[in-house]
Amino acid sequence: MPKKEKLVLEDLPISQIDPNPDNSSLFSMDSVDHLAKIIDEEGFTTPIEVFKKKDGRYEITSGHRRYEAMKVLKQKTIPCYITSGYDSDTKKDRKLISSNIASRRLTPLEMARAIKLYKEILSKEKFKGDKRKKVAEYFNISESNVYRYECLLKLIPELQEFCNRPLFPYSCLREAAGLTKEEQKQLYDELISIEASMKNVAPDEIDKDEIVFSRTRIEQIINGKIRQKENALKKEQQEEEEDVFPMNEPEEETTEEVDFQILSDDEDEVVNFDEYVKSESINESINLAGLDQCIVTVKEYAKSSTSVSDKKALKSKIDELKKEIAKLENSL
Repeated sequence: MPKKEKLVLEDLPISQIDPNPDNSSLFSMDSVDHLAKIIDEEGFTTPIEVFKKKDGRYEITSGHRRYEAMKVLKQKTIPCYITSGYDSDTKKDRKLISSNIASRRLTPLEMARAIKLYKEILSKEKFKGDKRKKVAEYFNISESNVYRYECLLKLIPELQEFCNRPLFPYSCLREAAGLTKEEQKQLYDELISIEASMKNVAPDEIDKDEIVFSRTRIEQIINGKIRQKENALKKEQQEEEEDVFPMNEPEEETTEEVDFQILSDDEDEVVNFDEYVKSESINESINLAGLDQCIVTVKEYAKSSTSVSDKKALKSKIDELKKEIAKLENSL
C-alpha cells in the first residue's frame, strides 16, 4: 500500500494560483455565484489542493469552483493543501478526474468528457485489458452507460449544450449520434419549435436554460428521422436493383431475314446457323435458333465479370430459366 502523502495547509495569495488548463474544457463552472453566496454565509470550510510549479507559482489540482467563488468574493488569499506535485501528466489528469467526481455531481456531458480523458490515460499507460470495462469500474457505472455517455461526444454543440444539465435525459440521444450533422440540426430546431409553440413565442425568444424536454418526445422525433432515413435507403436500393436489368422497349416487327450465328464445339469457329442445320441434319420442322442463341448468350454471361448486385439478379433469372427448361423437358 503506497505511503499516504503528508499535505501542508497554508493560506496562499489567489494571485499566485493558476487553474489547471484542461479543467475548463472538461468541466463547467456553473453555479459559482451560488457557491460564493454559501461561502459568504457559512464560511470557507474545504481548502483547495495545489502543487508548486517550477516557475514558483501554484496550480490547482482540486477545487476550481471554490477558487472562482473566492475570486467573486474578492478574497486576497485562499486556504490550500500543498501537495508535492506529479511526476507525469497522466497522474495529474487522474487527480483532475477523481477530484471532480468526488466533489460534485457531473452533468452527462462532463461525464462523457471525463470518460474520454480516462481512456486516453489508459492508452498512455499502455493498458492491455478491456477499456470499457475498466472505465465502468472506475466511474462505478455499467458498460452500457459508458457507451451512452460516449455517444454524446458525437452530437453537434447545440445538442451537447442540453446535456450539460445534471438531470437531462441524455440516454435518449444515443440514437441521435448516428444521424448526420444536418439531421441533428433538424432535430434541434424541431425541439426548439415545439417548445416555442407550447409557449406561443418565436423560436429565437426561447430561453434554452428553461426548457424541460420529455424523453418520450425526443425519442419519438429521433425514431421518426431514423425511419425516414431507412425508408429512403430502401427506396434507393430498390431503384438500383431495377436498373440492373432495365426493361427494353419492344422492337417493331420486321420481315427481314436474320442470319443467326452459333459457336462450333471448339468455341473458336463461328458457323452460319443455316449451314449448321444442314450439316447436323436437324429436323427442319422445328426452329431451334432461339435455343442456340440462348446457349451463346449464357456463355457470354459466364465470361463477363459481374458485380454483387448483378450476380443476385442473374441467379434470379437462372432460376426462372431452369423452370422453363424443366417444363420443356417434361413436354418431350
